[in-house]
Amino acid sequence: MSLSFYNTLTGKKEEFKSIDQTGKKVGLYTCGPTVYNYAHIGNLRAYVFADTLRRTLEYTGFEVQHVMNITDVGQLTSDADDGEDKMVRALNREGKPHTLEAMKEVALKYETAFFNDLKKLNIEMPSIAPRASEHIAEDIELIQKLEAKDVAYRTSDGIYYDISKFPAYGTRGGFKLGELQEGARVAVNTEKKNPRDFALWKFSKPAQTGADHTQNDAEKDTLGFNAPFGSGFPGWHIECSAMSRKYLGQPFDIHTGGIDHIPVHHQNEIAQSEMAYDTPLANVWMHSEFLNISNSTSAEDGSGVAKKMAKSGENFITLQTLIDKGIHPLAYRYYLLQAHYRSPITFSWGALEAAQKSLWTFLLKMNSSTVRIGQLDWSLKDWETRLETAISDDLNTSILIALMHEAAQNYNPKETARWELVNKVDKILGLGLYELGEELSKEMNAVPEDIKQLASTREEARKAKDFKKSDELREKITKEGFEVLDTDSGPIVRKKL
Repeated sequence: MSLSFYNTLTGKKEEFKSIDQTGKKVGLYTCGPTVYNYAHIGNLRAYVFADTLRRTLEYTGFEVQHVMNITDVGQLTSDADDGEDKMVRALNREGKPHTLEAMKEVALKYETAFFNDLKKLNIEMPSIAPRASEHIAEDIELIQKLEAKDVAYRTSDGIYYDISKFPAYGTRGGFKLGELQEGARVAVNTEKKNPRDFALWKFSKPAQTGADHTQNDAEKDTLGFNAPFGSGFPGWHIECSAMSRKYLGQPFDIHTGGIDHIPVHHQNEIAQSEMAYDTPLANVWMHSEFLNISNSTSAEDGSGVAKKMAKSGENFITLQTLIDKGIHPLAYRYYLLQAHYRSPITFSWGALEAAQKSLWTFLLKMNSSTVRIGQLDWSLKDWETRLETAISDDLNTSILIALMHEAAQNYNPKETARWELVNKVDKILGLGLYELGEELSKEMNAVPEDIKQLASTREEARKAKDFKKSDELREKITKEGFEVLDTDSGPIVRKKL
């Protein structure tokens, strides 16, 4: 079975072919988090997408080497090379001293939280998760190579890449400068040859003196890594180029990230890597769209002005926020997979709750012994064909979800072939449907004794044909958040969806 993916680099959908000579191995690189704060649910969409891609590749027989970096140090100031470093911001927020040890301590705290979020979302752990702080030597080697090729120059605050030396900069497919989004703007630095030139290395601030120079200022002066060209930090872009090359070689197969990485970060990765080694960085570039948030998170339908969710914004929602509001992490994964990864989603609580109810309804159908066998109006072979078509067509997860629900129609638990087909879908969707169904069944069937007694009294009234009393008791049970299902083998009481 062949796979087709939309390649941002060429701006079109293409049949995927592995670089590996045996055609069985795939090198996959995902831009990981900058661990200066908790991940928000918009961040997590990119990792659900990358996980779905990896699962699809593995389902079709590829052996995937998945590398996802952890950015725990570096010059991390959004798109620009100026402003407050994100890790320094975290140190200030948490009252930590400006030392590399404190920076790594804060980074580890948020790295641990990030990986806990991935586990809750049933995201497979990467094969390798290299930390930027442990690859400074690789950054230095790459910078020196660029200097030797005369594509890097020095200013008073760092070493910059001269984009005029790379004619292909901003000319390809979805990377064309004319199509770059507003977020690609960078601050003006009068020492740069071109406003879009980007930092490869930022020097530590020189030591200062004077009455206004505080102890905190002195700590900032000394924060940095030693390098032949001066103490400081690597630029954000150089870190990914160095780590991807170390673990996957160059070129490798697929590079993923969010669409916000296209204008600057991925553009710059390509420029520095191709110039340094005279070969493409990656053959296929794939990007997931934003999870947007309205300016009123209280709106059930997401009404209001939608904008990208950001840690700096007011509408900062973490996975724990969802859990606290009764949303299962895998219901959030399901919510994301209902849309194509290249389609923006405007978040709303109403849509998320509807997605969870849809998933719970499916699981109850597949686990219920009360469903009667109906006429099979679909062919298992045809179902598998449509499954493969959806898989091969640029990760069309919405079709997979539709097929999943179709399998639950007229289903009987003894009809194991359908569960086997659903499990095939789940290998790609990564919802852990069987285990999730068991978890839901236990929760739904956890009925307090007083509710059980009401149901028993209702059943006695029903057998005595006292339907008025039976209906009154059913209504009372319903008001308590439970429902009664009358079956041939007796009533079933469970929590309401």
